[in-house]
Amino acid sequence: MTIEQKIRHKLAITLIGFILNACSNSSQLNGAEWSGPLNFMHVTKEKMKMFYSVDVTGQKVFVDGFYEVTKKNTDEVIFRLKVEELEFGSREDGRTFCRVWGDIDESNIQSYLFALDCKPI
Repeated sequence: MTIEQKIRHKLAITLIGFILNACSNSSQLNGAEWSGPLNFMHVTKEKMKMFYSVDVTGQKVFVDGFYEVTKKNTDEVIFRLKVEELEFGSREDGRTFCRVWGDIDESNIQSYLFALDCKPI
């Protein structure tokens, strides 16, 4: 094999590696949407407090987005959430759920939205 052939061979392998890497990264989950009820769990060092019947406009979120969590059917903002991570699961009865983890109100306090009938987007 000549030097020119070796260079072409290495270039082709490198190019294929870049393409495969790009394809695998595009399948990462970056959003969630739900049709069921939504609750918010505020977590601190001292305690955990659940806020039932909350809402996020549009019933969908995306990683790195900022969202206002409001009391259901009101404009009263409870917290502002910066979405950091999405967690998906399924209950024993078959209903899907997700936890939307993030920092609240420009702090380092990690809390989460809990949504039923949730799916990745």
